[in-house]
Amino acid sequence: MTGATGTGAAVLVVVRTRDRPVLLARALADVCAQTFPDWHLVVVDDGGDATEVDRLVEECPGLTGRVTVLHNDVGRGMEAAANQGVGALDAEFVAIHDDDDTWHPAFLERTVAHLRTSDDVAVAVRTEMVSESIDGDAVVERGREVFSPDVHSFTLFDLLRSNRFVPISVVYRRRLLEDLGPFREDLPVVGDWEFHLRLAQSGHAVGFLDGEPLAFWHQRPEARGTDANSVIDRSDEHLGRDLEVRDAALRDYVRQHGAGGLLYVTRYFQREIDLLHEHVERVHARAGEVPPRLQEIERALAAQGATSARTGEVLEQLVGRLDRLETAVSDASLVSLLRRRYRRWKARVQGLARRG
Repeated sequence: MTGATGTGAAVLVVVRTRDRPVLLARALADVCAQTFPDWHLVVVDDGGDATEVDRLVEECPGLTGRVTVLHNDVGRGMEAAANQGVGALDAEFVAIHDDDDTWHPAFLERTVAHLRTSDDVAVAVRTEMVSESIDGDAVVERGREVFSPDVHSFTLFDLLRSNRFVPISVVYRRRLLEDLGPFREDLPVVGDWEFHLRLAQSGHAVGFLDGEPLAFWHQRPEARGTDANSVIDRSDEHLGRDLEVRDAALRDYVRQHGAGGLLYVTRYFQREIDLLHEHVERVHARAGEVPPRLQEIERALAAQGATSARTGEVLEQLVGRLDRLETAVSDASLVSLLRRRYRRWKARVQGLARRG
C-alpha cells in the first residue's frame, strides 16, 4: 500500500461500487453530510457502468474538488477494490464506506477525535443493522436492530466467533494498513473479517465507541443480484471461505502445538453436547405427560363432585409437580420455548386451585 500520493485531507474514504446507482447516490450524499469536513473520497467502480458512476458523482455538488474516481473494466473483487482505493491516495486515516451502507453525520468527527487523542491504531463504533428493500428508485426501510449488542470492545475473543465489526464501522490509521499488509484479494468474501483477525492478533490497541450507533449496516434480505448483500446472497460462499480461514489457522496451530489438546477439547465438548441433548429429550418427554394428566384430573374431579378442599389439595400437589418440572427445564438453557409452555400450564393449574 505504498506509492500513494497525498490528498491534503485527513481521511481517505473509499467507496466500492458496481452497478448500484440508487445505493451509490445515497452513499455519496452520506459522505457529503459528514460534520467533519477534512476528507477525500475515492470511488472504485469495479467493473460497472462507468458513465452512470461519473454522472452520479457530477450530480453531487459536495464532491467538487474532493473526489477521485477509478474505473475497472472488469470486476476485480471487493478486497482488490478496497486495496486499489486505499493505495490511490495518501491520508492519515482510512475508512471503507461500501456503497450500500451509511454513517451517522458525526461518524468521522467522533472517530477522528478519538484517534487523535489516543494511541489506538483503529477505532470501531456501535453499529445498527437496517433492513430495507429497493422499490424502483426508492429505498424503503423495514426495520432496525443493534448489531452485536453484546460486544463492547474490539477483541480477538469476539472475532473468533464471527466478524463483529463490518467495514462501515471502522476507521484505521494508514500506518496500520501498511504494517499488517493489504486485504487478501484471494478471498472474494470475508476479507474484512480475516483482516480484523490479523489486527486483533497483532497486539495493537483498537478503540471502541459505545453508546449511540454511528454506523449503519444496511441489509436487503429479499434482494438478489447486484442489489443484494454478499453475506445473504452468497451465504454458501461466505460459509466456505469462513471455513477456509479457520482451517488454515488450525493447521498453523497444530504445526506449532500438535493436535492433542484440540482433539481432547473437541471430544469433551461433544460429550457434553450429547448429554445436554439427552437431558432435553427427557424433559420434553416429561412435558408431554403434563397436559393429558391435567385433563384427566379435571375430568375426574368433575365426575366425582369432589369438595373444594379436596380439589385444592389435588391441584396444589400438581402445582408442586410442575414446580419440579419447571426447575428441570430451567437447567436446560436451550429449551426456553418449553419453559414458557410449563409456565402457562402452571398458571392454569394455580388458577384452578384458587377457584377451588
